[in-house]
Amino acid sequence: MKISRREWVLAAACWNEVLRAQNSQSNQFVWFNPADAAEIKAIAAQIIPDDNTPGASTAGVIWFIDRSLDGYDQDKQELYKRGLAETQAKRVELFPGSTSIASLSPDQQIALLKAIEKTDFFQQVRLHTILGFFGQPTGLKFVGVEHQMHYEPPFGYYDAEGARGGSK
Repeated sequence: MKISRREWVLAAACWNEVLRAQNSQSNQFVWFNPADAAEIKAIAAQIIPDDNTPGASTAGVIWFIDRSLDGYDQDKQELYKRGLAETQAKRVELFPGSTSIASLSPDQQIALLKAIEKTDFFQQVRLHTILGFFGQPTGLKFVGVEHQMHYEPPFGYYDAEGARGGSK
């Protein structure tokens, strides 16, 4: 999956809105209802799980997806509505008697996601989860990468010469 520069820029802008909402104490869903948010959160948590390192739940990816669907990705709202309804139907088919995606065991959630992984809906949730996790201001810290304002030039001969101001 290739993620464009535009998508990363939009993700960063979206996270600014999420953080502003969290700082203003008005941190409520703007597009999702609480039940649908719980379902999408459960899906995202299986895409990037909280295991040995923080995952989508810890990073607050659900807030990013909510703001994305109310903002720059409004055109994906119908995909989410239709895709979640189809995923719920598949859940009922695979796990009769279950009440929600979030209530399934982790193994059942993974089985459900494997059953829908080729759908446009799953691919979009996956993209939003990745953008939300790694686009989050502290997201890279979750995987042990520190943001730096200083970068070293590559260590090739040409670049080393150019960095010292010399020429070949």
